[in-house]
Amino acid sequence: MAVTIKDIAKEAGVSKSTVSRALNNKPRIDEKTKKRILETAKKMNYRHNKLATSLRSNKSMVVGVIFPGFTTSHFYAEIFNGIEDYCVNEEYGVLIGSSDSDTEKEEKIIQLLEERKVDGMIIAPTIGVNIDYYKHLQKDNIPFVFIDKYLPEIKTDIIKVNNTDGAYKATNYLIEKGHKKIVFMSGPEYPCMSIKERYQGYKKAILNNGLEFSKLIKAEKYVFNQRKSGYEAMKKFLKKDINFSAILAVNDSIAIGAMRALREANIKIPDEVALIGFNDDDILKYLQKPLTTVKVPKYQMGFKAAELLISKIKGNDINETIVLDTDLVVRNTS
Repeated sequence: MAVTIKDIAKEAGVSKSTVSRALNNKPRIDEKTKKRILETAKKMNYRHNKLATSLRSNKSMVVGVIFPGFTTSHFYAEIFNGIEDYCVNEEYGVLIGSSDSDTEKEEKIIQLLEERKVDGMIIAPTIGVNIDYYKHLQKDNIPFVFIDKYLPEIKTDIIKVNNTDGAYKATNYLIEKGHKKIVFMSGPEYPCMSIKERYQGYKKAILNNGLEFSKLIKAEKYVFNQRKSGYEAMKKFLKKDINFSAILAVNDSIAIGAMRALREANIKIPDEVALIGFNDDDILKYLQKPLTTVKVPKYQMGFKAAELLISKIKGNDINETIVLDTDLVVRNTS
């Protein structure tokens, strides 16, 4: 026979309402009492009926996640690990959709998640998406948190990293190593805030040290295959015969593509050209020549985003922006 709340209350010597508050993580219960009830429930192999709880509370106990390239991105996979760990600990399920940085697809996923009655969403928004979709979510009181990317026009909680400082530290490190001709390798020309912030950090370091800007390398259409885009952009850039001695790439995938093009051109890294990426994807340490990069706390971003979202779902809506620090990880390419 299944263990009931009544059974736990009898065993723990408390009322059924006290057991219910403890199991549903409600306020107005002493922490010691709560701990004793939870330990009793575990000892009695009690299984909390989340379906019944969701019916009573009118909550689905499910959150939605929308990333631009989950299936091809180590970056977002690690962020998702943090989201999932926090949600599972809070007994929330997770539905994930990949927008592929396609505005129409992102809008469709938002609609689908809303139809699935998710309690909230964590989103890395696509630049150019119709902001009315997010205004609609706010109008319908569906909480959401932006992660990594954000839309300045929409006021909500944001989890991001200090992109400007990370790029500044990386550029300054190259300058301290004696480099004067440092190229910034970016994505396509569109107003992505994280790319803009990384470029601003690079620019600040160049200006502060009285150096001149080198040409900008743009990896076009990099969303679908960033390594290939980095490779092709680097090959094209090398044909221009521009003098440079170092590259700061906007992310690791583009840097890996650039590395291949440099190797094929018989340019020695770091002896002839130093190379730094951004994000610190797990694969970097397994490369033949491990890449120097700016470490982004991806797991912590996801964990904190889930914590913020579930706090919003519970009624704590403060529109907070949390900025996490980065670290420069020096390896073999600089």
